Amino acid sequence: MVNKNIIGAVLCFITIVVLLSACNKVNIQFGESATELDPSITYYDNYETEIATCKTDSFVTSSHQLFCVGYHNDPEIGVLNAGSFVQLSLPSTNPVFDVNVTFDSLELILKPNGSFYGDSTKPFKVNVYRLIDNIKRSDGTDYYYNTTSFRHYTDLLAAQTINLEGKSGSEIKIRISDDLGKELLEKFRTNASEITSSELFVDYFRGLYICADSTVTSAVSYFSAPSDSALLRLSYHENGLYAVAKHLDFTYASAKQFNQMKFRAVNNDFGSVEGNSSVLVSSSASGNKSFLYSPLGTYIKISFPSLLTLKEKYPYMRVIKALLVIRPNTASLAFPYSLPKKLYLFSTDDTNQLLGGFYDGNTSSSSLLNGSLVIDNLYGENTYYSYDITTFINNKITTGQFSKSAIMLTSSLSSYDAGVERLIVNDQSQKNSIQLKMYVLGM
Repeated sequence: MVNKNIIGAVLCFITIVVLLSACNKVNIQFGESATELDPSITYYDNYETEIATCKTDSFVTSSHQLFCVGYHNDPEIGVLNAGSFVQLSLPSTNPVFDVNVTFDSLELILKPNGSFYGDSTKPFKVNVYRLIDNIKRSDGTDYYYNTTSFRHYTDLLAAQTINLEGKSGSEIKIRISDDLGKELLEKFRTNASEITSSELFVDYFRGLYICADSTVTSAVSYFSAPSDSALLRLSYHENGLYAVAKHLDFTYASAKQFNQMKFRAVNNDFGSVEGNSSVLVSSSASGNKSFLYSPLGTYIKISFPSLLTLKEKYPYMRVIKALLVIRPNTASLAFPYSLPKKLYLFSTDDTNQLLGGFYDGNTSSSSLLNGSLVIDNLYGENTYYSYDITTFINNKITTGQFSKSAIMLTSSLSSYDAGVERLIVNDQSQKNSIQLKMYVLGM
């Protein structure tokens, strides 16, 4: 007699196998007609896509109330050496005129905002210099660029090694030369002519250059510094029956503060975009990769050269769904680097200017598409950004032979000097490459 429990187990096993078989996703190959779904729809798993690195010209870094300081050698891209120029403002009052005071200290005050490029756990040495030149342009405007520079004295006003790990939002104080501090205090105590007007003060004290010692530092850090808060603090105490500790704060002119970002390529693949001029470099000329790198102002241009050929072959075709999948090259994931949380798409043309942004039509706020980053923490192979570009593709097909439209993958930062967003993408000649998935009707 057959055991009923055994028969039940066998039937249960067969049922599970049938259900699992029914749930298997149909694997449609490149260009294969999707007859299982709809005979009039063709699915392209990896439609022809070209990428290139597009570098902008020099860019404005002034008036951002942000100090970018540091040095980092990125083996995949190059060396970034960043420093900040700033002009101090004359305090509105002089509380020490003809007062018996004694100097205590002069300090530069910066507040790291938590954004780093490189390893934040290593020592970070800040150097501070006094400017020889006034921060001003011959045309009278106040636009300063990543390539702008002003001369400074070679004697250091400060050289201090600090630890920035876990210091986001906390004040970092850099001790400035006591000689300068005493000199400033004496100018205010005697009400010297140099401090009687903003013009005379700026001509006397022309500003500071804040940078990093490259022999010690291996990271770039970003510091927030609102122009109405103290950047330089002169501490002293009033002498009397009891010594009273006080300080005099110096703010700065927002329009007269900017970040200089010097770059030198160390990888031949990236060397073709070195320099200050705008340029477009095909992935085939840069190691079959393209680079998004905010400190140099580079985007990734994405083109679809054979779409119009497809339209000529199938005049009544229409794309039902087009999904752009961007998979980072493994070098984008290596320690100490991290992927940008968001990346935006903009339309462009043969001028390589950013035109309209790609918006999420499923949200009431009409926010820009950000790629919805998916991270494969185990192997990294299934890490990707994805964008629905169906409308763009159909518009390009409709425009036909006159279409010059393409896509630009851009940083989500508010400015190029606001942080580092770094991404390396393989072209379709490599594994783990950029991918365009399309469902096409009418073929």
